[in-house]
Amino acid sequence: MSDPSGGQEDLASEIFSDVEYSPTQPELKEFKPWHKPRKQFVRRKQLSKLLRRIYRQREPSAPLRYLGLPGTDLIDLRYLHEELCRADNRPLRFLGFNTEAQPGNPAHIELSVSLDEVRRLPDVDPLSEVIHTDFRQIGNEESIAWSRVQKLGPFDVINIDLCDGLASDPPQNDASIYHALSRVMALQARNHTPWLLFIATRIGRGEFDADAEETLIRRFRKNVSECEGFADACNRILQSDASSIDPATCSPTDLLHLMTVAIGKWLSAMMQVQGTSRLELASVHGYQVNPDSPCEDLVSLALRFQPVIKASPDPLSPAPPDPLDECEIAKSILRRSTNRINVDEVLYDDRKLHDELIGETQELLAKARYDVTGYRSWLQR
Repeated sequence: MSDPSGGQEDLASEIFSDVEYSPTQPELKEFKPWHKPRKQFVRRKQLSKLLRRIYRQREPSAPLRYLGLPGTDLIDLRYLHEELCRADNRPLRFLGFNTEAQPGNPAHIELSVSLDEVRRLPDVDPLSEVIHTDFRQIGNEESIAWSRVQKLGPFDVINIDLCDGLASDPPQNDASIYHALSRVMALQARNHTPWLLFIATRIGRGEFDADAEETLIRRFRKNVSECEGFADACNRILQSDASSIDPATCSPTDLLHLMTVAIGKWLSAMMQVQGTSRLELASVHGYQVNPDSPCEDLVSLALRFQPVIKASPDPLSPAPPDPLDECEIAKSILRRSTNRINVDEVLYDDRKLHDELIGETQELLAKARYDVTGYRSWLQR
């Protein structure tokens, strides 16, 4: 007589076979150039450091309001939550723009998982989101992008981390980054507390639209001709004559100085159109992306805006506020730009700091589901 239990096992084996199933293992995520420790240096020494000053005088209940261009791993947001929000139970509210993660490609899945992970962190506003559109769409007042910005703004920090140059778009174009920034600046005029603007941009020949470059240089030359002491200060740091410097022929180092000052002046002027604010170029960090570049070819500028609220001396005869001294702003931007931190040199000289930043980056990447066992080997390539 056959064993009933054996028959049942045979039947089950015939139906289901003996194949063992295991969950599909995800492909290893590749490390990217922006995963190097110098990026963590900028996060720690610029982004986090300056934001701490902003929140020093604010109640923990005041949220960290962030607008930026995050990658699919949301590394910056994970870091800011850990460093500035977690200890004080400070809420985090963010709006991001990401054109890489379009529905249907792997980046979309990665971003969806990362967004779910970050939204689950304590005190993250459920309205926080990353939308799959270009930051430039903010310039269109009928767009979803502008609608979201209005809903979640104004912001305490705007972080525009670009892969190319800030001035790569042609001017007089409603779909340009300039138009989008101008609209954001108009929204920020409603912000009555200090706020920060971070701009990471490539600087080098071929990184600028010709007309945009000329517009930037025109304002610089105006300061050279009209601001007492500005030309002399420029000549002390430039190898070229400030009054006749040509971005097409000057040295790469002079071009770096020139465009750093010009971009800072342009951003200051853009904000003054919307409302009076005192601007401080709080810090400039630079490092080398192109190994053939003789100097830093990417800079991260941190600008601090302090709204100026000034009553008219005679309420019955209101007058516009006194304009801020453009020449003083130009000279302060020039002074700060000369104190640019070369991140590559700092990390080369300070191996202890370099190792600390490697460890911090590993932790952030592990939280974003990277296999970090080969991270140090990757850095040696």
